[in-house]
Amino acid sequence: MELSTGIALHELEELIRRAFDEDSAYADATSIACISEGEVGLGRVVLKQNGCIAGLVFLPWIFELLDPRLKTHLYVREGTYSEKGTVLARIEGPARSLLAAERVALNFLQHLSGVATLTAKCLEQVKATKCKILDTRKTLLGLRSLQKYAVRVGGGTNHRLHLGDQILIKNNHLALAARSHASPLSACLKLAKQKHPFGRIEVEIGSTSELETAIEAGADAILLDNMSVEEIAHCVRVNQNRVFLEASGGMTLETIKKYAETGVDAISIGALTHSAPALDISLRIE
Repeated sequence: MELSTGIALHELEELIRRAFDEDSAYADATSIACISEGEVGLGRVVLKQNGCIAGLVFLPWIFELLDPRLKTHLYVREGTYSEKGTVLARIEGPARSLLAAERVALNFLQHLSGVATLTAKCLEQVKATKCKILDTRKTLLGLRSLQKYAVRVGGGTNHRLHLGDQILIKNNHLALAARSHASPLSACLKLAKQKHPFGRIEVEIGSTSELETAIEAGADAILLDNMSVEEIAHCVRVNQNRVFLEASGGMTLETIKKYAETGVDAISIGALTHSAPALDISLRIE
């Protein structure tokens, strides 16, 4: 079974249970000591800074997995860019359970909303161009599917989900192939096409001189790694829309606009998933 988000339910439940175990949510010493067992609580989830909301749809699953008596009411649609002070949700039920699940729920919501917000900001920078914003496999362990979901919520596009998803010949593949081939780039592309004749094949290059070789060898897409704006602009001119061009390497929110304006088809940004700052969100008991 999958949620409408594309996240498998069993995967989400496993992540939540691991998070509860990590936080000893079923043995909240403070709440057990200070709050009576029959106490009922009502909590508001409040946004403390502007941002794009992702992961809010998971809140009911998180709270109810810890205690089915906790009921969650959502007030903002997933993917909405909301302002500071917005009440995103209300949760009511046993107070001890509400407090026990609080941190786990907020950790998911803050992180995913942070990823979506950074992605949305990047899209804003390149909106006047045809350039797509792609994520990478530089994700936090165990959270890849959720992080890539958050990228989509923010308006970005998922690159490879995993190593088996698509062929991407990178510099280390080429370095190994160079031991036995005079032209490792051509050799790797030929071998990849033989084994995956109908698959999309991308190759990474680090200099403009390799572009024509990659195109002639039959690459479907070319990753321009760590090139300057001027070098990428040169590659775009030489390419003449023959293959898909992706720029990558050290891209930041401050620099992507210049790269996008070269006419490159996409920019991939590892920071979307490995370095997005969490969005500030709190739960306040009423």
